[in-house]
Amino acid sequence: MSAEHDNPSRPTRTTPRDAVVVCPTEYGGQLEHAADLALALLEDPQADRVWLVSRPGAREYLGWGSDHPIQVVETVPPRRPQSPESKLGKLVKPVLQVADLLREHAAVRSVAKQADGRAVLALDSTKYPLPRVLCASRNQAVSVFVHNAQPHFDLTNPSVRERVLLWLERSCARRSDQVITHGQDQGEIVRGYTAKPVTAVDLPVSSRLELADAPASSAIPSTPYALCIGELRANKGIELAMDAAVRADIPLLVRGAAESPELSYSLARRAAAGRCVDFADEFLSREDFNAFILNAAVIVLPYTHFDAHSGVLAKAVGAEVSVVSSDLASLRAQAGDYPHFTAADVHDTDAFGAALLTAFDAAVSGSRDSSRQPVGEGSGHGTHAAAASASKHQDWAPSVAAVMSAERA
Repeated sequence: MSAEHDNPSRPTRTTPRDAVVVCPTEYGGQLEHAADLALALLEDPQADRVWLVSRPGAREYLGWGSDHPIQVVETVPPRRPQSPESKLGKLVKPVLQVADLLREHAAVRSVAKQADGRAVLALDSTKYPLPRVLCASRNQAVSVFVHNAQPHFDLTNPSVRERVLLWLERSCARRSDQVITHGQDQGEIVRGYTAKPVTAVDLPVSSRLELADAPASSAIPSTPYALCIGELRANKGIELAMDAAVRADIPLLVRGAAESPELSYSLARRAAAGRCVDFADEFLSREDFNAFILNAAVIVLPYTHFDAHSGVLAKAVGAEVSVVSSDLASLRAQAGDYPHFTAADVHDTDAFGAALLTAFDAAVSGSRDSSRQPVGEGSGHGTHAAAASASKHQDWAPSVAAVMSAERA
C-alpha cells in the first residue's frame, strides 16, 4: 500500500534540516519504532542531524554506545514509582503527573534549541496536548504518529482518566503540523477529528536495529509451539486463544507483561486449567522477544477489537512465521496477501482452534515454505513486498517522507 497524503503538492526541500525524534517510552516496541525511524531519517538526504529524546535506560535497551551516530538524549524525567493509595496519594498523583508533563515539555524543548530553526520534531507519542510548546523556533514543525486512532478502552463509557487520555491524544493531533497513521482506516478516523494533513503509511517490517551478541534465554522451548506475545491487555483476547489451544491440543506459550495484576491473575488461573498452555507475566528483552518469534511455529493474534497495525504481525511477516489472527479488518488489511496469514472468528472456539491446528501442523510438518531469516531481513510478502531488503529498508521511506514533509502551519 502506498502512502496517502492529504497535500501531495508540498514542495520538496533542497536544504537538509535537523530532525528530533521524541519517544517518552524507554523500552519495547514503541522505542524500537522511534529508533528505527531515527536511523531511517539519518540516511535521508533531506535530514541533517538526528536526535532521539527518551527516558533514562533507552540507550542501554537499544545497545547504543556514546559514539552512536544518533544523538540519544535521556532527559525525559524517569517514571515515578506507584503513588500510595491513600487519600493524600490520590490527591497528589494528578499534580505530580502534570508537573512531570511540564518537565517533559521542557526537556524536549531544550533539545529543539540545539536543532536548526527549520527542524522537524517527530513525536512517537500523542501525550503532548500543546506540541508547539516543544518547538524552540516558530519555523520548526511537528509531525506526530498516532499509533492507536481508536483507543483500546470502550468509548461508550470511558472513565475520567480515559477521557483525559483521549483529550491529550486528540489535542496533540489537532495541533501538530503533520499527522501520520499506520493504515488507511486509522487515517480516516483521525481525519474525523483534525483538519491537519494526515498521511497513512504501512507499519514497516524491516529494521536497522542490531541485536546484542548475548544469547537468548534458555526459556525458549526446543519443541514447536504457538505463541501469543507482547503487552497483555484486555482487548487482546488472550483467554480466547488459550481456550482454542486447549480445544485443539496445541502447545501455546503466552509471554508479555500484563497491564494489570487482575488480568495477570485471571490469565494465570486460566492457563493452569489448560494442560497445554504455558503462561508467564514478564517483560522480555529485545533478544528474547525476537527469539520467541523466530522459533515459533505459529504467531497467534486473538484480538477482540483492534483498529491499528500490529507490531507483532509486522515482525511475524518479516520473519516469515505463520500467523493465525482474529478476523478483524485492520489485521487483514495489514497482512495483505501474506501467504501464511489465516483469519478466523476468535469467539468461535472450535473454528479458531481448527485454524490454529491447521497452521501449526503445516509449519511443523514442513508442508509450507518454512525458510526463515531474522526479523526485518526476510523477503517480504503482500503489502510489505518492498520491506524486506536488509540493505535498503525501502518500507521506511513513506514514514520518513511523511515526517520530513511537515511544514509550520
